[in-house]
This record gives sequence, C-alpha cells and structure tokens, in this order.
Amino acid sequence: MEGMHFCIHIYANFHYIKIRERLGELNIDVDEKRCDIHSLFDLLNTYRMIIKEEVHHEVFINVSTGNKIEAIAGMMASMIFSDEFGKITLYYVVPEIYEVKPKEGEQFSSGYKTAIQLPNYKMERPKESLIFALKIVQENNGRSKKILIELFLKNNLIKIEKNEYTESAKYSQLNKNYLEPLRKKEFIEIKGKGRAARIFITEDGKNILKFLPK
Repeated sequence: MEGMHFCIHIYANFHYIKIRERLGELNIDVDEKRCDIHSLFDLLNTYRMIIKEEVHHEVFINVSTGNKIEAIAGMMASMIFSDEFGKITLYYVVPEIYEVKPKEGEQFSSGYKTAIQLPNYKMERPKESLIFALKIVQENNGRSKKILIELFLKNNLIKIEKNEYTESAKYSQLNKNYLEPLRKKEFIEIKGKGRAARIFITEDGKNILKFLPK
C-alpha cells in the first residue's frame, strides 16, 4: 500500500474502532483529521489540508461512505485540487448487502461486490491573485476603491510603470484585473458608482476563502 493514501469518512464510533483495529493489523499508519461533517466548507478545507500534505502520493477518496455532504465535498475536492496537488482518484464501493433498518451497532451495508472508479472532472479555480485580492477585501469590507488601491499597491497586486503613474492607471488595474472578475463570480458586491463606490464581500466570497486560503 506504499504510496497510496486514502480519505475515509468515519461517522460512527463502532465502525471507527473496527477500522482502526484493522488498519493496525495491516501495519498501516493513520493520521486523523477531524472536522464538522455537516459543513461543506469545513470538509473542503480539511480535504485540502490532507491532499496538500500527500502531494507526493496518489490519493483515493471513497465517496460511498458518510453523509451526502461528505460525498459532495469529496467530489468537489477532487475537481478543485487535483491539478494543484497531484493525482486524486474517486471511487464508489458497491456492497453485497444493504440493510434498510440496521440494528444498533450494525452497518447499513456489508460485503464487497465491486468498486467503481468515478470520472474526475475539473472545476475552475480562481487565480491565486484573485483569492489574495478577495482576502484583502474581506479584511477591509466596505472600503472605497481608493483605500483598496493603496492596499493592492502595498501587496504588489497593482504595478504601475513609470510612464503610467497616474490615478487613472491605478483605478483601471483595480477594476479590470480584480473587481470586475470578482464581481462576475459573485464574490463581491459593488455599491455606488465610480471612485465613490464601496466594495463588500458576499457570502459566496466568504465561503470560498474558507477552503482556498492565500
């Protein structure tokens, strides 16, 4: 099993103990990551940490266990992070037996019939510069374009050549390279017009920063 790392959803103490015991018998090291399994963005952030740590290994994600949110998070993590951190394989295990009403301590399913490898589609990820810009907006929510220009210049997001060192050039870069792309993705909201406008991060913007930190 060397070089192959798995992300396994464990949501019941009984099964957790059994899985740990079996992995111990096979001399497989276990590194736990805990999160809120009902929070999509907490799950995505946890997946990101795991996949980043295992960048030199192939990662397999079993989407047939856990709740629906966990399965969705596993699929989204594969779609978003595979290009950045390496190969990720999604798979679904088909059991032999389904229990409609299992008794306490019993599994909903048991046995192994087959495993189906799922297609790994790609999901467009915002550029790192946009994520960095969005973080600055979040930290300065509701501020004017003038203030954002000062902060973007300080963080080298806006670069002005000597022969272009005008207020118009700075506003042009801010709008074209950052505010308009972020607005189109609905990560920010622009209230007001022109240079007097105020920039606010949206809920979608806040959520994207929960698992795509700069």
